[in-house]
Amino acid sequence: MYLIFPCPPLPYLIVGGMSTFRIGDRHLRRTLPHTFDLIYVHQGELFMEENGQNFTVTAGQFLILPPNRLHRGTKACRTETVFHWLHFYTTGTFSCTESPVRDSNVIQKSSQQFEKKPFHISLPQYGTILEELQPNMLDIMEQITQVRIDRKENSKRFSDNTIPQLKLQQLFFTLLTYIGESSLDKQPHDPAAEIFAFLNDHYREDLRLDEIAEHFSFHPAYVIRLLKKRYKHPGRLSNSCVWKRQRKCSQPAAPPSRPSPMRTALTTADTLPAFSNAITA
Repeated sequence: MYLIFPCPPLPYLIVGGMSTFRIGDRHLRRTLPHTFDLIYVHQGELFMEENGQNFTVTAGQFLILPPNRLHRGTKACRTETVFHWLHFYTTGTFSCTESPVRDSNVIQKSSQQFEKKPFHISLPQYGTILEELQPNMLDIMEQITQVRIDRKENSKRFSDNTIPQLKLQQLFFTLLTYIGESSLDKQPHDPAAEIFAFLNDHYREDLRLDEIAEHFSFHPAYVIRLLKKRYKHPGRLSNSCVWKRQRKCSQPAAPPSRPSPMRTALTTADTLPAFSNAITA
């Protein structure tokens, strides 16, 4: 499951803490009305249930518990378990989905210098932080810790955090970045499909091959090779006005009441192979 946050507004950190559980301890049964609870285990394991689904959270793994949904520990800890946690929230909306929302990149234009287009933050609910990022994750969690709970000593200590709020929120967003890059969130990289999706999003624009190549940090010839390798058959896009500056072609504009021919072409699966054929000239 993924947690989707339309932005702005951005999620914000409330407080961070650390808990030490003894063998036999388990997490509380509770519902938090206005708080996300993020757990990151760095020693031992926690057995959790959220919304009827069971999770075993081991060292290097995280679990995000959404607000207004019951969560609880399902089993006692089998070893001493140490985990950091933080509470965060958003004044905006959020949703739970089975797949992330991936916003397309937009070429900056002069008319868009004074307004930010809405975007989304997509976080997997459960996953493993990349091994190379785990030391950084632990270090940041330690920096934002203000509450320390130790079941061995039956203590709960509070401390002032001298880090400015702006810095705390910056650290929080670094953690969210690590979660977004977690191993369970990795999707197969398909540059040809990404290029085609980009064209779908910008079908009204007069794009040049070198502009698209620059957007993806590719050589123009590599863009052609990618698409010819993926989509091998000729089709109907050879006269596409997307490439008119390369091919010196022209095409009448569609009447306002009819769908754009470029839109129709780029959203029809059987024309997909034509794209690579069109840009070879």
